Amino acid sequence: MFSLKRKLSPALKDSLKNNFYNRYRVLIEYKSIKNEIEKKIKFSNGEILFSIEEIQCIAANINTTTLLRLIELPEVKYILLDEYAFLCGRTPLLSNGVSLQSNNSILKGDYSLSGRNIGIGLVDSGCYPHKDIIYPNNKIKCFIDLINDYKYPYDDNGHGTFISGVLCGSGHESKNKNRGIAINSHLLVVKAFDSSGKGYVSSTLMAIQKIIEFSEDYNVKVICLPFEIYNTSNDILSLYSKIFKIALQKNIIIIVPSGNNGNEEDSIRGIATLKEVITIGGMDTRFGNNIYPFSSCGSSKSSSKPDFIAASVDIISLNTDTNYISERNGLKIYPKKLSKPYTEYSGTSIACAYISGVCALLYEYNSELNFKDIYGLLKSSSSFIKEKKCMQGNGYIDLNKILPKKDGK
Repeated sequence: MFSLKRKLSPALKDSLKNNFYNRYRVLIEYKSIKNEIEKKIKFSNGEILFSIEEIQCIAANINTTTLLRLIELPEVKYILLDEYAFLCGRTPLLSNGVSLQSNNSILKGDYSLSGRNIGIGLVDSGCYPHKDIIYPNNKIKCFIDLINDYKYPYDDNGHGTFISGVLCGSGHESKNKNRGIAINSHLLVVKAFDSSGKGYVSSTLMAIQKIIEFSEDYNVKVICLPFEIYNTSNDILSLYSKIFKIALQKNIIIIVPSGNNGNEEDSIRGIATLKEVITIGGMDTRFGNNIYPFSSCGSSKSSSKPDFIAASVDIISLNTDTNYISERNGLKIYPKKLSKPYTEYSGTSIACAYISGVCALLYEYNSELNFKDIYGLLKSSSSFIKEKKCMQGNGYIDLNKILPKKDGK
C-alpha cells in the first residue's frame, strides 16, 4: 500500500492522513483505458464530473474507500485534488491608445482588420445576450454550459459578458463608442465558472477540451482564459501544459492574464508561468503609463513573464443582468432591455482580452501564423514603460507598428 500511495499527490495524502473530508473532488490521470476506473467510481456511488480525454484525465467526486481502491488499479497513473480557479472603466481602445480611423478600422494605413471570420474561445462565467453581442449579428456561435447545462447564453456573474465586450462588442448601444477590439470576430463561450466567479481546475480543462474539439467548426484561432489559479504544483500545471500543447499543435494560441496578486516581484502564479501561453499583465493608463498596482509580476532572475502588458484600469465594457436565466423548462427566455448597458471594471483579465482581440486581427491578416509568428509581431511592436522588466515583460503593444506598411509605403 505504501508504494501505491505514490500515486497520490502530497496534498491529497495530507488530506487523507488528517481525515479532512468524507468525499474528495479529484482529478484521476490514467494510462490508456478508463472503463474499469469509471465502473469502480459508479459502483461505489461516486460521481463522474468530466472525462477530459485529450489529456487522459477524469474528474470525480469519490469517498475515501473508493479513492484507496482506485490506486490499486494498474490503469490509474496519479490522483490529485481538483483545485479552485478564480476569475481574476474608459473604453478598451482609448485606454490602449487606439483611435478609430476614418474607415472605422483599428489599424492605421491600408489595413481594414476587424477579426472577420476568426473564432475566439472564451472560458468564463458565460455571456449575456447583450445587444452589442447580438447586433448587427449574433457573435455567440456556440455556448456550452458546464455549470447548469443550459442551452442558451446567460451570465449570472457578469465577468464573461464584460470580457466578451472587450473582445468583440459592436458598440451598438453607444453608437460605436464602446466597441471591442475585433468587432467582426465571433465567440465560442464555455461557462466554467459559477455566479460567485469560482470554478475548478477540472471544469476549465474540460472547457478548453471543448473549444479544441469544436475549433475547426468555428475557426477558433485564439483561446482567451481570463482566470487565474494560485497553485504552483507541477501536478496541476502539467495538466494545463499538456492541453495547451494540443491547442498549439492545432495552431491555436492561448492568452492568459498575469493575475491580480499585486505588483511585487515573484507574485505571478499558476498557468501564467507556463511557456505555452502568452501572459498579459496590467497597465494603468489614466495618468500616463504605469503598472496596475494589482498586476502580478515575475522574477528579476528570470524575466520571462509576463510577456506583455495592456490597459486594465477603469475600462468600460458590457453590463449584465445577472438575474437573467436563459431558459425555463427547456424553453428559451428572452432578456429585458438593460437600463445601464455599460459598466466599468479593472483587472488583468481585461488586458488578456484586449490582446486576445489583437491576435484575432493578426489571424485575419494571415490565418497561417503560428505561436512564434504572433509573438514576434507583438514583440516587434512593443515599447517599454519606466518600470522593471519583471513587471512588464516586453512592454505594451503599439498597433500602429504591428504590421508592415503595404507596398513598402
